[in-house]
Amino acid sequence: MKIREIQRRVASLMHVNVNMTRRRRAKKIVMDKLTGNFVQEFAILWDYADVLRLKNLESAIKMAVNRVIPESPPHFNRFYVCFEALKRG
Repeated sequence: MKIREIQRRVASLMHVNVNMTRRRRAKKIVMDKLTGNFVQEFAILWDYADVLRLKNLESAIKMAVNRVIPESPPHFNRFYVCFEALKRG
């Protein structure tokens, strides 16, 4: 959402005039919270894969991640699970 759109909505819904600095700060806070949620959910995926490996020893569990540079944090790409029971038919 653009900063001007934020100002228009706040003015129409709350009848408050917000300056540019506050609009930018509010947008940054929201974006940081959204990004933080993705980081937490990504961490939970690793835990989920570990639990699946412990409970289903013969199952195939693969998680692919991408890194822009080797030092950068991983970005989720895909998650693959094939349970042992499905392999046997």
